[in-house]
Amino acid sequence: MAMIENLQQRLTEGIDFFNREYFFEAHDAIEELWMDAREQTQRDLFHGLVNIATGFYHYRMGNRNGMQSQLQKGVDKLAHVPPRCFGVNVEKLLKEVLPYIQPAYEQTAFREPLPQIEFNPSETIR
Repeated sequence: MAMIENLQQRLTEGIDFFNREYFFEAHDAIEELWMDAREQTQRDLFHGLVNIATGFYHYRMGNRNGMQSQLQKGVDKLAHVPPRCFGVNVEKLLKEVLPYIQPAYEQTAFREPLPQIEFNPSETIR
């Protein structure tokens, strides 16, 4: 039980960083979870979230190519997890991220504020 509580606490911290647009810190916090994960669904979820955080970090730094590359990697990873996974509303996040990876010629201005991760830490972590 302590392991699950620790996972929830660490994931909550990483998502809080993400939702406050501290993307570098979110990357670091969630990357630790990804490195520790042994189950494939967890690995795909955490790796996808790391990619998404990295993508939006690139966006804030003005690197649209890096943003799109990382966001696409994140979308590809998250496509392998359930719509709601470990308290994360993956389906909603994917829907909100997809407009940011349109081909450059289709992009005008990106929506602000940037997407947030809807997260319910009280949902059962399997």
